[in-house]
Amino acid sequence: MMRNTASLALPLLAGAAVLTAGCAASAGADPATSTSGAPAASSAPSKPALVGSQWRLKSDPTAWFWVRGSNITGNDSCNTLTGTATSLATADRVDFGAGLAATQRYCTDPKGTQTAISEALKGERIWSRNGTELVLTDPDNNRAWTFVLTPAGASSSAAPTPSATPSASTAPSTSTTVPGTPVVR
Repeated sequence: MMRNTASLALPLLAGAAVLTAGCAASAGADPATSTSGAPAASSAPSKPALVGSQWRLKSDPTAWFWVRGSNITGNDSCNTLTGTATSLATADRVDFGAGLAATQRYCTDPKGTQTAISEALKGERIWSRNGTELVLTDPDNNRAWTFVLTPAGASSSAAPTPSATPSASTAPSTSTTVPGTPVVR
């Protein structure tokens, strides 16, 4: 019975640490400094956070993910993604578990974007950040995926292509009018 309790406590503590870091970052506080402005005591060197940021796949910016606490949401250029991640004991590791859940729309994937983001956000990854770039690396085979920080205020949805979005003047009308009913446009 003691072993089961211990095995449950570790993931809960790790999740609490991730959520606490996310709350501090989302409130605008710098977790590396105390309220007096002096550096806080820390056993690990300070790294820029992943939490509270949206990252677009460098090879295809229509694929992205957003980190809010331990929750991950995103889009693989076709399907909506959702799941969780856990920070590991070392500051540069994150575990996405078996991967993120995805809607099951069928889209062609000529660039391999859906496969790339699915593989990047699965299992344990080493992460490093250099300015606006984030690199997730598979520690087993050194395969790496590069993401770019989305500027604040940018849309969280994939940018539509001009050919995929009809203009208001060319879009077919899908409304029907019923006599005696006001038309709302």
